[in-house]
Amino acid sequence: MVKKILNILLIGATVFSLALCSSADNKDQAAPEPGEQNSAASRNVNVDSPADAINNQIKDFRYPDGITRPGFSYKKADVSAGDFSEWAKVNISVLKDGISKLPDSWALEITGHTDQVGPEEAEGDKKGNVFYGEIRAKAVKQSLVKQGIPAARIVTKSAGSSSPVSGLDAKDPKNRRVTFKFVQQQ
Repeated sequence: MVKKILNILLIGATVFSLALCSSADNKDQAAPEPGEQNSAASRNVNVDSPADAINNQIKDFRYPDGITRPGFSYKKADVSAGDFSEWAKVNISVLKDGISKLPDSWALEITGHTDQVGPEEAEGDKKGNVFYGEIRAKAVKQSLVKQGIPAARIVTKSAGSSSPVSGLDAKDPKNRRVTFKFVQQQ
């Protein structure tokens, strides 16, 4: 009698453990009904913009390059033809390639930068760093247009002294530069 009870308990425990294990198995799910979204389709997927690869390629582009010419002259937007021509030999093909690959809703954004000497905004007769950043960006835009990049696909802005070169003193002349990035126009 005890043997029968033990066998019944053993069989019951086996059946119970099989039932628990089988409930943890993945079950085949029915296909969603038309108009119904499954969880994967309803997720927001972060798709990289078409400009990400190009922006990664040009992230270190700057004019003046900081090597052959440290930066713009103080309070100037001096783009010399010879210097810019040398810079363009190395960099212009990537910028033109980016313009040609991206839809017309994308533009090359040129951002003018300054060092932290002087006020950021105009004060009295001082024009301010934002002004000098903007005139530098516009001067480089004109030079790029001469190199064949359509003016309509270039936008300019000024960061003033808000983004110094990493690792440099904020007053270092190498901060007087322009940088490049492709952006979607509004």
